[in-house]
Formats: sequence, C-alpha cells, structure tokens
Amino acid sequence: MIRKSLSYLRLMGMCFGIAIVGSIATGCSSAKLIEGKKVQAGVMVEENENIVDKNVQSIKHVLKTEFTSPKQEYNKILHNPENFTIIEGKKMLKASYGSELHNYVEGLYKPYFTKTGFSSFFVTSAFNYTLKSKDIKINVKDMEIEKTDKNHNYHFVVSVNYKKGDHAIKKYQIKGIATLPEEGKIAQITYKDDGGLLKNIKKNS
Repeated sequence: MIRKSLSYLRLMGMCFGIAIVGSIATGCSSAKLIEGKKVQAGVMVEENENIVDKNVQSIKHVLKTEFTSPKQEYNKILHNPENFTIIEGKKMLKASYGSELHNYVEGLYKPYFTKTGFSSFFVTSAFNYTLKSKDIKINVKDMEIEKTDKNHNYHFVVSVNYKKGDHAIKKYQIKGIATLPEEGKIAQITYKDDGGLLKNIKKNS
C-alpha cells in the first residue's frame, strides 16, 4: 500500500514538473503584452504603434485647431488696442515673443512641434485659416492621416464645412504633408491643396 502511494506521488511530481516546463516553453514561444509593450523570449520589444499614435495625435490636434473657426480668444486679442503698434505708419498686430498673440499660439501648438518647427509654423502658417468674421464658421468633419514609407512623412486629408450666415454649407478638402522626425513633434506641415478655401476666407474676412 505504501509502495503504491509513493509511486502515485512520484507520478504526480513528474506530471507537475512537465506542466511547469510546458508553461515556460509556451511563455517563451509566444509574445505577451505588458503595459503596451511586447515581451518575447524574455526581451522587451518596443511597439511602433505607440509612436505612430503620438504622431497622429499631434497632427490631429494641429489640424483640428487650425480648421476650427472663429476662435473666441483670438478675436479678443484682435479687439484689444494694446495688442497693436504702429510701424511705418501702419497699424500692426504685435506678434513678437512675449506678446499676447505669441503666448496664445504657443499654448495651442508648441507641445506638438519641434523648436524650429513651431517658429516656422508661427510665422508662415498659424491662423491662416482663422476667420475674423463672426458670421462665418468652419469646422472639421473628417480627417484621414496615413504614414508614408520614408522621411517621417504623413499625408493627410481634412474635410471641413464652411458656412457663412444663412447660406448653404460649402464643403472643402485640404490635402497636405506633415513631417515628424521626433516622436509626437512636427517639424513641418505643408498644405498642398485646399480647394480654394483660403481664397474664400480672404475674400470674406
């Protein structure tokens, strides 16, 4: 009876040992996700998806902010006489570092750009599509962003609705490219084709 019990315990011990070895082998051969990262053969592997998400999020934030108008805070800045100066006889909006306008734009965009990227964007592109007229509204309806195969570029298409007062809604598509050499940081954003939206804005501003 004792011999049978010992044999049974040995058999159970062998089965238990096989089960442990089998679990280890299975764990090594298959990949597991721990806190969003892939673990394979005991080595942590960075997932590119996390980087892509941050890049796409930065592009989405900038595009949605740019193509939403009017901006109430911007209009307040425009209506404050202290934010203007006279240069060569012309009334000009103060836009230098430390001005109310610069601080406002910096708060909206700086975290999503490289240092040089923000400076370039501020001077050349920021608020080009912002309307000063209160009876004209622009809002984003859809956005498509796709990574290209080289140079850290992302192609995008933004679909917007443009409405003036009681007039019918006009639909526009803006196509362009954003370059992100650093994770979540835009170095350059270029609008290739806006379907005539900027021309219409200038005409009605």
